[in-house]
Amino acid sequence: MGNGVKVTRCSLEAEFGVRIPVPQPKMDKTYCIFGDSVAQAAYVKAGWVILFSHYLEEKYRQDFVNVFNLGIGGNTSNDILKRFEPESSARNPTNIIFAVGINDTKTVAPEEFKSNLEKLARLAKEITKEVSFVGLVLGDYSSNKPFSRKKTTAFNQIIKKVAELNDCKYIPLQEQLKPEDFMDGLHPNEQGHKKIFEAIKIVFNF
Repeated sequence: MGNGVKVTRCSLEAEFGVRIPVPQPKMDKTYCIFGDSVAQAAYVKAGWVILFSHYLEEKYRQDFVNVFNLGIGGNTSNDILKRFEPESSARNPTNIIFAVGINDTKTVAPEEFKSNLEKLARLAKEITKEVSFVGLVLGDYSSNKPFSRKKTTAFNQIIKKVAELNDCKYIPLQEQLKPEDFMDGLHPNEQGHKKIFEAIKIVFNF
């Protein structure tokens, strides 16, 4: 080096036969999760969003990770569409996850639900390419209750189709949970939330 020979990472690797790690820039990761009471999960100690947050913090130790749980009990896709732009623009997310639809099954027509999801997908894609839709879950509800497996299945198909057409991830959950994984047939218990987290983790484990 004193003779003016330029030492580079490549020359050192060639001389000593070892690979020298290249320092990676520190990156911020911000996840915004829009949903209803299942995402909010105020009724359990650790819902799937909290478990997911802990997983991301461990996975990306060198990065600064923010996870915003924007779930609000009773929300439908109409509600999320109204608050999406102000809440997302305030946080500048790198990843957006939508976990909504179960309340839509009793108050929103399928065509309107599909239109709302398409709008949300387009708006989210203007912010980041990393957009995901989480499928709906429902426990043991009989056909004469406000929620039904038939409607849930139909709305899951809408979510899946919108996700595929807009190049978004789709995470199916209905078959992952059993009746015993729910508190009341509608809200997953802690065991149910763990199963939701495990299904979501697989998709983000890359």
